[in-house]
Amino acid sequence: MAKRLRRRDDDKHLYVVLDWDMGYVIHKLDVDEFSDSGAGAGAAMFHHLPEPAAVRIEAPVDRSFPAVAAVGSKIVIATHALLEEAPVFMYDTVTSSLSAGPRPSSPLMPGIMVPVDGRRLYALDPRSRSKHYLQVMSPAPRDDPAHESFRLSGRAERWSWESVPSQSPPPFAAGLDAMYVTAYAVHPDGRTVFVSAHNRRGGDDDRRRQGTYALDTARRPAAAWTPLGDWLLPFQGQGHYVDELDAWVGLLEDGRLCSCDVASRRTATSASELGSKITRETLLREDAKTHVGHPSGATLAYMGNGEFCVVECALRRGLDMPDALCAEDGCVLHVTVFGLCYDKAGELRVSARRRGRTYLVSRYNHVVAPKVFWM
Repeated sequence: MAKRLRRRDDDKHLYVVLDWDMGYVIHKLDVDEFSDSGAGAGAAMFHHLPEPAAVRIEAPVDRSFPAVAAVGSKIVIATHALLEEAPVFMYDTVTSSLSAGPRPSSPLMPGIMVPVDGRRLYALDPRSRSKHYLQVMSPAPRDDPAHESFRLSGRAERWSWESVPSQSPPPFAAGLDAMYVTAYAVHPDGRTVFVSAHNRRGGDDDRRRQGTYALDTARRPAAAWTPLGDWLLPFQGQGHYVDELDAWVGLLEDGRLCSCDVASRRTATSASELGSKITRETLLREDAKTHVGHPSGATLAYMGNGEFCVVECALRRGLDMPDALCAEDGCVLHVTVFGLCYDKAGELRVSARRRGRTYLVSRYNHVVAPKVFWM
């Protein structure tokens, strides 16, 4: 049987996922080609994304709401996350191959998809009343006797979805006043997922509910949520564990970076105990009101060794949304690579030297947020 190729760290690239006029596209970017983009670097030059693209996928895009995530060496694109019958594709960044992925038991959105241990992708829909509110996609073991012919054939991995047994829905999904996920992160143990959620009521509303909960994905036979307190992870969306900082790092709505201590997996804590730190400056280069993508036009990826990439897509200056969508080069895509560290005073700092490029892009669906992965 042929051995699977392995990716060396110096072979990794940035992969950016966008929409195009016939579906979705993945572009492969070489960071060694980026130029300095920090203070004093001069005005940005416009480029076009490299062609040919890594892959283009035909799928209806005008009214779709895709779910995009990465697990292991694969980028998973559910072309319409609100429809369980919509096609799912998997692009392997090592073999440059595209395959049809398994369809989930129920729609993947609205919700989140969280990669765990590089081999499993958990999909959580906290507002679902279905028994499939928590699903996991994983490859079948090659030594599974139920798939003997598959094991001996040397063919590609066989992935499938299954619902994770649970005694009850997560506590933040109970009742008609459902809560919405604001942030999530994986513990450095590689198996515990933290989820923060609130019901979108104002802070002075006595009906406001919020909290953070932990799920041990290795616990069997049934998933169980541990409430950790009525606090929220301080960033928006996905948080990344950074070993050099021993902290989670995520992006705030205004483009600043936020770090916080890793919370306990089993005992309640408070927001003040997380030791949150926020950078002084924003990484965004455009007004958030001009962003293209829901819930944000900016995405953060961790590249290892304290280095990050932020991708920001916005309307080209002087254009409004109706004019920019479906227009050639109607939007800009800023890609910025930077370092992050604590200074001598313990404050969170962005490195003075940054590398990046600005691309002119054509966009077709205003809800499709750009996604970036370092793989």
